[in-house]
Amino acid sequence: MSTPQSIQLRRFLPSIVLNAVVPLVIYTLVRPYFANDVTALIIAGAIPLAATLVGFVVRRKLDVIGAISVVGFVVAVAAQLLTGGDGLIVKVQGVVVTGPVGVLFLLSALIGRPLVGVIFQFLARRNPAMRVPTKSRSTALTLVIGGMFVLHAVVAVTLALTLPTPVFLAVSNPIGLSIIAVGFGIIFLMRRRWQVSAADVQPR
Repeated sequence: MSTPQSIQLRRFLPSIVLNAVVPLVIYTLVRPYFANDVTALIIAGAIPLAATLVGFVVRRKLDVIGAISVVGFVVAVAAQLLTGGDGLIVKVQGVVVTGPVGVLFLLSALIGRPLVGVIFQFLARRNPAMRVPTKSRSTALTLVIGGMFVLHAVVAVTLALTLPTPVFLAVSNPIGLSIIAVGFGIIFLMRRRWQVSAADVQPR
């Protein structure tokens, strides 16, 4: 029997393959034709970007992973063209967006305005039936999401600085996806615990 988690995984699997596996294959094929990594990395990243945009035009639906990849690629290439360098920012384009977002989540929790609570409050204005988490739960969720994104970014940059590009492309995505999976697993367990607690306090 399929669980909601397995259904979600199957839903995002094509996008994960497109943005994780395809760039490695393309880079491996085109790298011998260029004098440096930068051009090969840009070409490798442009293929999933083009497929994501075509999918949006055809289906009028942009998936979350694809959207993050598109924004990260555009920002990374723009920064590379403006600053030059050895292509590090193009290698870690996947965390160009999620890294700063993670820092923003952590900072919002530290100042007492957890972003998860702010987002739920905004959504509740459009849908009054939506339940807004308590501040303590919003803070916990914000810290987990922020920590997950920041850890992902730190690990990706560390791998990019220490590993050859082909090895980095081969291992960074599996490691990064594992970090994201653990983060969402923690969130799932937290929500289950809160649901059990709520059921225990309900009058019988």
